[in-house]
Amino acid sequence: MLPALLTLLVSLPLPPGSEAVPWNARNAEHLLNRAGFSARTAEVEAAVAAGLDATLERLLAPSTDWDMPAYERIEEPSKKDLEGLPKEEQDKRKREAREADRRQMLETTGWWFHQMETTSAPLQEKVILFWHGFFTTSIEETKRSFLMLQQHEFLRRNALGSYADLLRGIARDPAMLVYLDNNVNRKGSPNENFARELMEIFSLGEGNYTEQDVKEAARSLTGRGVGKDGSFEFRTRQHDDGEKTVLGVTGHLDGDQLIEILLEQEACPRWVARRLLSWFEGVEPEPARLAEYAKVLREERFELRPFLRKLFSDPRFYREEIVGARVLGPVEYMVGTARRMQVDVPPGLLGAGAALLGQRVFSPPSVKGWDEGYAWITTSTLMQRGNLAGLMLGVVKVADVMSMADVEAEMAAEAKDGMQHEGGMHPGAGDEPGMQSAGGEAGTSVKPAAKPKAGKPGGPAMEILRRIEGSGWYPLLNFRARLEKAGARTDAQIAERMLDDLLAIPAPADTREKMRAFLELERKERKIADGDLLATGAEAERILRRMAHLILSLPEAQLG
Repeated sequence: MLPALLTLLVSLPLPPGSEAVPWNARNAEHLLNRAGFSARTAEVEAAVAAGLDATLERLLAPSTDWDMPAYERIEEPSKKDLEGLPKEEQDKRKREAREADRRQMLETTGWWFHQMETTSAPLQEKVILFWHGFFTTSIEETKRSFLMLQQHEFLRRNALGSYADLLRGIARDPAMLVYLDNNVNRKGSPNENFARELMEIFSLGEGNYTEQDVKEAARSLTGRGVGKDGSFEFRTRQHDDGEKTVLGVTGHLDGDQLIEILLEQEACPRWVARRLLSWFEGVEPEPARLAEYAKVLREERFELRPFLRKLFSDPRFYREEIVGARVLGPVEYMVGTARRMQVDVPPGLLGAGAALLGQRVFSPPSVKGWDEGYAWITTSTLMQRGNLAGLMLGVVKVADVMSMADVEAEMAAEAKDGMQHEGGMHPGAGDEPGMQSAGGEAGTSVKPAAKPKAGKPGGPAMEILRRIEGSGWYPLLNFRARLEKAGARTDAQIAERMLDDLLAIPAPADTREKMRAFLELERKERKIADGDLLATGAEAERILRRMAHLILSLPEAQLG
């Protein structure tokens, strides 16, 4: 009887996603790309040798390799501090305080980019970036670096923990309370901004609450503000302790009780699972699969590690339509390009480059964060990405990097061309690359997209790039030595290895042939035999860097 039962069980079809993942270089690279910032060839080989389980253990392991630089609350001097001083001295002290605050923000931003580029815990940094775009807050509104960095440290400490803890904490986060105006939400004069976005963006998604729910939730959140020291402060006198009804629950609800009500809604794990799946996979999940993963979040009390372990062990995560088909955001492109080239790029260059491409960290365009996917790519931004890759390779000068004004001119031309050929504007034309429309859905209170200062001609991003160039920085690369170690000698072998090292996906046959032909042309112009290029030393390195620039400018280089 028992053998017959075992035979029956073996013959039954496996539930979706329960098959073993074929563990090979393709799937290992896909996992490392999505769970980090572009995989190097050696890392892929090490992951294949270690196996999927060991690789997941390493990625999901708690990490303390992230202590933030010390930061402090910097405020402009008060009227009392300035009393009796000449106006020139008053203005000077105010400027010094603003400059110190700006420098603290820039230096810690640079530290974050350095973490993303060099960390031994890539998944943690990747998830921090995800939460940064999920629980969005902008320095343009908070004005003070201390609030932004305090929030970043909170997200960093809880990144791979529980979404429920994150939601509870963000409802008390000073930067968020200032950003969404809850600092002025008080009894008798409720402000609905935070309550609305708490439901629409941070927990439930549109259509899973009513306008009355928003009004009552705003009353529950009254009195939550920020103290003079930049910490959370609950102002009892400003809190409305009257009876309220939110999502069918009635009581003298306060902010903490409101959060627990939101976490109990069926829409909550579904919304969070959808955001996570679409971000890591690059496509919208099918309804049945979304329900499956929402159930995991619910059963695991919103803990992220079990969710990610299931996702990264799921054969459907490695299906053809997913692998190598997600457009890299500007931060991912800049950091990933530096990692694939194995060059120590100044963090300021990475941050400024991402800002020029439309993703200035700590300054999202609206509470909805950044548009993802193909919203990042236009003819103009593709050209800009190539220029920035060339800058990291040392083959392009800062003067050749387009300012945002150049990008806008290109986009305006594209939009005009679209009107001439189609009788109307392309969807989203005129918006900055990767930026969302300033408007929101009817009835929402989405903050408008502020024009990012980092992208203005002569603005901070371009100034940072000029300073780095002026400092004499030059990339310390040696493609020639790497190719020699790999045993690549001929044009075809070199082109194959360079494409494999610098791209997340296999290059098409015609691209491989073009790269081989490029090397052949360069070699023949110098009367070098095939197989002898690497022996020419510095000349070979210059040729290889130019070829790397061509590769990193390809459409394929924007995918991961």
